[in-house]
Amino acid sequence: MKVSIAIPESVRALASQARENLEREVGENDRLKWLLGLGAAFLYLALVLYISGQSDSAKQDLYISQSRLSQIGAQAKETRWPERSATAQALIKDLEERFWLGDTPGLAEAGFERWIRQTFEQHGVQVRQVQLTRNPVLEDEVDIENLAISSLQRIRAKVISPLSEEALIRFLNDAATHESWIIVEQLIVRPGRNPRLEMDLATFFRPRES
Repeated sequence: MKVSIAIPESVRALASQARENLEREVGENDRLKWLLGLGAAFLYLALVLYISGQSDSAKQDLYISQSRLSQIGAQAKETRWPERSATAQALIKDLEERFWLGDTPGLAEAGFERWIRQTFEQHGVQVRQVQLTRNPVLEDEVDIENLAISSLQRIRAKVISPLSEEALIRFLNDAATHESWIIVEQLIVRPGRNPRLEMDLATFFRPRES
C-alpha cells in the first residue's frame, strides 16, 4: 500500500527559489566558499582521527590479548611444577622450624619472657615490665580444621624499660638473628627526665600434637 502526499505547487516554488538563492550566494561569495570548504575539511579530518583512534585502541586490545594468551600457553606447557612444589614444601618446612619452641603454651610464653629479660640484662638494662598475651593467628570462626595453620598461635609481649640507645640497638640485632621468628610490631621512645621505651614484640608458636 503506497501513500502519496501531494506537495502544493507554491511550496515547491519556494523551495526551488531558496535553492537557487543559496547557489547564487555561494557562487558569488568567495569567503562563504572558503568557510564551507574549511568546515567540510574539518569534518573529514575529525572523522579520520576518530576512525584512527578506534583502530589504535583495537590494535592495543588485540596486542594485550595476544600477550596474555602467550603467557597462559607458556604456563600450560610448563613441566617443572613438581620441582616448584618441592621447593615450596622445603620453604614451608624451614619456616615451621623457626616457630618459638615450647612443650606447652605456658612454657612457650615463659621462655619468650625469659629471653626478653635476659637479653636486655646482657646489654645492661633491667626491664621494668613484660606483659604477655596469646591468641590464635586465625581468629575468625571458619572451618580451617584441615589447614596446618589452624593451630598456629601468636605470642605478644609488651615491653617497658629504661631507654639505652646502645642496648636497644644490640637487642634489635639479637632479635633479627634469633633462630625463631621475633617481630617488632611497634617501638615507641618516650623522652624526658627519665626516658623509656615501649616495644611490642611478637613470635609464633604451634602446640605439639598429643
